[in-house]
Amino acid sequence: MAPVVDLGPASGWAGAGATVLVVITTSLVALGFFDRFKAPRLVLSFRAEEPWCRSGRLADGRAAWWVRIGVTNTGKSVAYGCVGRLTGAATADAERDDVDPVQLRWAGLPRSRAFAPVDIRPGQREYLNVLLLPDGEDWHLVTFEDPDFDPGFTTELEAALPHELRIAVFSSNAATEVASLVTSPAAPGSPATVRMTGGSDAGRASVR
Repeated sequence: MAPVVDLGPASGWAGAGATVLVVITTSLVALGFFDRFKAPRLVLSFRAEEPWCRSGRLADGRAAWWVRIGVTNTGKSVAYGCVGRLTGAATADAERDDVDPVQLRWAGLPRSRAFAPVDIRPGQREYLNVLLLPDGEDWHLVTFEDPDFDPGFTTELEAALPHELRIAVFSSNAATEVASLVTSPAAPGSPATVRMTGGSDAGRASVR
């Protein structure tokens, strides 16, 4: 018969310690402490290459240059209800009170669904259209074009001036990610440029 070992008060301490550990773990779960390890995380990116910058033709045949921001989910779960918006603008370092916040259009979708919130899965990247520059014209914000859309403010920005566009991507279950696109006008012998500041993965591109 094996001997019986009496741990005495130690056995009570071990039981109490286990109970405390269970209580702490349960409390952390209830407070969502572990959710951060499986939460979605949005990262904004910009590069001097396609598909961030894309040349093409409009429906009327005019050549144009598109500028988009990449939105990637680097987290562990789906980012639901993602929406991109222009939240503010400045021209030549002066705040533009005549440009209101406005929703931007997702790329790769029919126009009828391009303004609807999108779900971005882990490892998935979507592109948000921000600017359009038709040949010989000013910058255009890529927003609503519906006949009943009456913004009451300009959606065009002079190509001959520098601009800063502040963009935010919102989600119902991920932290809001913000960045700015900064345009610089063309100088003699060099093209206009666009660069991204802020965000997590910035870059710079030449228009032509």
